[in-house]
Amino acid sequence: MGAQTYLPVEILDYVETHAPPAESPYGISQRELAKALGYHPCSMSRPLDSLVREGLLHAAKGSVRDGVRKQFTYRLTEAGRSRLKRETREVPLLAGEIPPPPHPFLGRREELDQLLSFSREGGSVTFISGPPGMGKTALVSRHLRRVKQGRIPFWFTVRPASSPRQFVSALSHALSFLGAPQLAYYSQVPRPPVAREVADLTGRALDDRTLVAVIDDVQVAGSDLSNFLSDFVHALLQGQAHQFFVVSQEGPLFGESESVRVHHLTIGGLDRASAHDLTDRQGGLADRFESIYQSSLGSPLLLQLAVLNPGIETDASSLPSAVVKLLTLEEVRGVLPVVLANEPLPLTFVAESAELRPGRIQDLTKSGLLHRTTQGRVEILQVVRGAILERVGPSEQRDAHLRLASFYSRSHRPEAVRERFLHLVDGESWRHAAQLLAQQERVILRLGYSETLRHALRHLSSVLPKGSSKVRVLMTEATLLKAHSDYSDAVLTLRKALEAGPPDPRVAAECHLSVVDLLVRLRQVDSARAEFAQAQAIGAVSRRLQAFYELTEGRLSEGAGDQLAAQLRYQSAFELARRTRNIDLALEGIAAWARVAELQSGHDVALRLISEALPEARAAGRVDIVLNLLMLRARAYTLTGRGSDAEVEFKLVRSEAESLGYMSQLTYALSGLTALELVDRRWKEAASHAKQAIGLAERLGNDLVLGYTFALLCSAELREADERGDRGLLDDAIQYGERGIEVLQRLPPSDSLALAHGYLAEAYTARRDATRARASFDAANSLARKLKLDWVRENLEAELGPRLAQLESSAKATSTAS
Repeated sequence: MGAQTYLPVEILDYVETHAPPAESPYGISQRELAKALGYHPCSMSRPLDSLVREGLLHAAKGSVRDGVRKQFTYRLTEAGRSRLKRETREVPLLAGEIPPPPHPFLGRREELDQLLSFSREGGSVTFISGPPGMGKTALVSRHLRRVKQGRIPFWFTVRPASSPRQFVSALSHALSFLGAPQLAYYSQVPRPPVAREVADLTGRALDDRTLVAVIDDVQVAGSDLSNFLSDFVHALLQGQAHQFFVVSQEGPLFGESESVRVHHLTIGGLDRASAHDLTDRQGGLADRFESIYQSSLGSPLLLQLAVLNPGIETDASSLPSAVVKLLTLEEVRGVLPVVLANEPLPLTFVAESAELRPGRIQDLTKSGLLHRTTQGRVEILQVVRGAILERVGPSEQRDAHLRLASFYSRSHRPEAVRERFLHLVDGESWRHAAQLLAQQERVILRLGYSETLRHALRHLSSVLPKGSSKVRVLMTEATLLKAHSDYSDAVLTLRKALEAGPPDPRVAAECHLSVVDLLVRLRQVDSARAEFAQAQAIGAVSRRLQAFYELTEGRLSEGAGDQLAAQLRYQSAFELARRTRNIDLALEGIAAWARVAELQSGHDVALRLISEALPEARAAGRVDIVLNLLMLRARAYTLTGRGSDAEVEFKLVRSEAESLGYMSQLTYALSGLTALELVDRRWKEAASHAKQAIGLAERLGNDLVLGYTFALLCSAELREADERGDRGLLDDAIQYGERGIEVLQRLPPSDSLALAHGYLAEAYTARRDATRARASFDAANSLARKLKLDWVRENLEAELGPRLAQLESSAKATSTAS
């Protein structure tokens, strides 16, 4: 079955999940759909027209994000929503719903009472641990049905390849009915998700509603996902009544903290009475009950397996192997894809297996080997996975992985493309895996870092012979590591790529230049220069590489603190990249150029560059660069006295960043609005925005914005104190100013630090502390001279200099008189 078959369903799913709220001026365009689903925009025309004709989508001309002209935008109709619900049963979506508890649910009264007592406390996380087969998932599912009333439930089952971005995507699906699309947009942005940002967007989507969430099978999560989940849970629970239940075969994911209440419940087997009741309802075990109960340790799954297979005389620990031995080797091969899959599989796909005769799946379900989900899918019980794998060899497992790869080729969703790649690697189809990676590298990497993907890339590169395919896989692995901020390992991986020749000069030069970028990020500028010399020895063998050389030299100059040289290189990189139509390089070049030009060449130059870059950044869909450019323009407007223009830009950035989940840009926008409101003498509004920005900056770890905004808050509180004659506000202002300088001094000298010293000097002057005021004034002046910030120095001398001189003269006169 071809990949195009499922495109209409994927379109409906994307439109439902990412639908903007009714009052939003923006809609979902054909280009956005194509980009998200991995198709060429032209190939979307026919399926979209068909869905509109069938009444499943509504089309209308409207505005689209980052678009210049109005385009056709699409919304789901009720008929489309019904069709989507019906047809997604067969599509690999890697989505999960709340599993139903067993019916009837027997025993566990004490455990349920404990969970209920834990749930009476808002803002808590409960860890449920225990061996496989003890019914942890069933217990939590049963409890969730008792406590979900009035709360929004969310269930996420961790799979071996799960990444933070997949968690965000699943969460956005679960909350899409609230009409808050920020999480859905956030799951599509090019950078890795940040736990605190996701928590902030989740809190905004929930508003005053309460979330009750279950994260199952956490023991298979990689370290990256484990750390993300820990940070996310802590951030979301701050002062909120949400509840989390974390299910694992191991102990708690994190310990108790001051801000989050943590409970731990270890699950064992059923008590004897409940175990007897469970087996009796399904036919009974007669005189075998006691031996099975003792050997199973009360495991509900093993007890049910024993009662469903009465002809097998063995203890419970050997029962799974004994049941599996009743299957023919062909039947084991038929169910093997279910064992190896990372999610329950559609019944129709399992039934396609030639090894399973008609009706056999129903027999295996009755025997307890297979389990049917409420969505009509099939999964294997955990207690029999190992027994099935013991009966097959590597060749059978390879064949099953290739069948799964074929199944996932039915969808172009990023999750499905990545699963297909992983199964191709496990199926040892090296050539096809390398081809898929070359074609879909961005899609495969879009879901972010996971240990499983890293292992697959490493495995693939180790088995491929030396050549271009091996080099490409290593470069992809380096890209993954760079996105994960694992710069040192990325450098080592790129060095392996350089050794995996035969050396293509273009590829070798690109590897060397990428290493330079990483070494600059690691602040190893001397090593970066040595690496750059090796790249220079190869030469600019293409026009794209020529632009890359210039961009890299700019990074080296900026890393060494030479802003003027960096500006010239960035300018050259942009012009070269634009001439050769290398959009990403051009945008990176002009964004960096505008950033340093504002300090070196003045605001007019920066404004011209930004105006040139914005249309290209919008057309390329680089929302991150668009927002950064708008921020630079707002800053330039602020510093050139165009306050009203700056306010328009800052409010636009705030609106877009909040909607799209760019918390970093939102933080900058709030800080920028604070500065504007200070100019307009709106002290209360300035203080309000400053405190919002400070909260976000602290959570994001952005010291630059944090320190600068503390300085702005110092200025706002100082002026409010002056108007009201409030000594307490003046003391607060000084504390904020000192905190701002403390933070900014961790960073290289900047105009923000100069301004912070100036604001603090003003506050000390107001408190008539001449000594401290002079120290801060001189520090601000010294920095302004060093950084060539003439406007800062001129403002200090004109506005604060006379007042400080008068204060010092008065203090001197008082000292002389005494």
